[in-house]
Amino acid sequence: MKKMKGLTLFLCLCLAMQMVAIPSAATESTDPTQSNQVTMPAQSVVSSQTAAQVPFGMACIQNGCRTIEGMMPLAGSDRKLASAQGAFLFETNTETVVYSYNPDEQISPGSLTKLVTAAVTLQNCALEDVVIVTGDVHRRPSGSIHAGLKTDEELTVKDLLHFLLLESANDAAIALAIHVAGSRESFVTLMNQWARSAGCVATEFGSVHGLDDNSKTTARDMTKILIAATQDETLKEILGTLYYEMPATNKNEARSFRTINYMIDKGTIEDFYDDRVTGGVTSYVQSYGASLAVTMESNDMHFVGVVLGCTRTFNPDVSWKPIIYGNFNEMTDLLKLAFNNYKINRIIYEGMTLDQFTVAGGECDAVGQAMVNVDSVVPINANMNNLYMNFSITDGGLTAPVEQGELIATMQIRYLDSVMAEAEVYAMGDVSVAEDNGITVHSTQIQGAATSGILSAIGTICVIVLGLVAAYLALNAYMRSRMRARRRKRRADRRRNY
Repeated sequence: MKKMKGLTLFLCLCLAMQMVAIPSAATESTDPTQSNQVTMPAQSVVSSQTAAQVPFGMACIQNGCRTIEGMMPLAGSDRKLASAQGAFLFETNTETVVYSYNPDEQISPGSLTKLVTAAVTLQNCALEDVVIVTGDVHRRPSGSIHAGLKTDEELTVKDLLHFLLLESANDAAIALAIHVAGSRESFVTLMNQWARSAGCVATEFGSVHGLDDNSKTTARDMTKILIAATQDETLKEILGTLYYEMPATNKNEARSFRTINYMIDKGTIEDFYDDRVTGGVTSYVQSYGASLAVTMESNDMHFVGVVLGCTRTFNPDVSWKPIIYGNFNEMTDLLKLAFNNYKINRIIYEGMTLDQFTVAGGECDAVGQAMVNVDSVVPINANMNNLYMNFSITDGGLTAPVEQGELIATMQIRYLDSVMAEAEVYAMGDVSVAEDNGITVHSTQIQGAATSGILSAIGTICVIVLGLVAAYLALNAYMRSRMRARRRKRRADRRRNY
């Protein structure tokens, strides 16, 4: 028994040595996939740059949601609104496309055209310039909204801009166009030039008020137009004005009027009012549908929302009274999508450690870091573990020596199917050439693997032997206890016989 106990102790010692050796071998592994998720709760993938399909800086546009040209919004492009023919939701601080639907389909802008009419006017006039109304103002589309301007009436540009944008008055658009360019046709040319300068590629205006069949725009282009227009602080202020009092003119008494943008006017239709909407322009033309373009903000998020060609439904008993406005209803849904479901997060920090990269012939791996801060809109309940960092090594791979601050890779950050951002990756420190000691890293890894395999085999044998010894000891103990029990019983029987 003493020999058996000695054998057991020896086998236990061997097993303990094997268990210590295996983790030691594991820590020496240089498999690059083992370094994932070390510095950031995002999964990372390292790949070669030998066949980059999309140039750096374009993947987040062509395959992502970055900048207004982003083709893959965070919220996707499926239909989320009841009837809009086109829709666009863009966060301007982070330049993130959150949602779009048919963003590049050409649709009639209707009275949203007046936003460009106002922008071109302010490029060429001062607010206090006096406009003398000509008879052309009466050649407006029949039955359309107008301010009741009269021939030879004298008004300021400021007065006419408020008529134009708060009431959507078509005679005000004509009066401004004649004043600026001498004719409506010349003014339309200026409008199209302005649209192109704002980055529009699928927009063409055929009139100064938009009530024609030739004017076309897209939800993406209309977003660009509203962003460019609100760079002018005067125009931005007018778009957010609720109420305007116009003094008497040489032809009319003093007048006052309210905005027809119900999302900024609590006193008209309270259901549509939202204090996060800061301004905008609206349109309804029976043949084109109801459209709306607004700016809205809350906390650190500033959105531009556009809906085009929504369906407006009227009361069958009161033909002028809408049951469903379309544009206001669907912009309300878009606003809820924006503020109830999304937030801004910093997804890349300047100086942030990103990953380790193998350097051929180097004494160690290169540690990569970002040199920029990047913020993005993310879903409000987003699990940051669903962010994927995809790295592309510079052409030809990394070879020692590598200097601190050297560009070693590029990266993409993805959320689901959308590339949220791209950034360059720089070496955090120097990587020197490894000394030639006759033992390559490759051979060391093979030796380590072989040693680990031998130790693992020894451990397996030890476990089997220990199991057999334990079984033998258990059986031996059981038999000895049975023998002792029989002896005690025989002694007891003898005592009773005496």
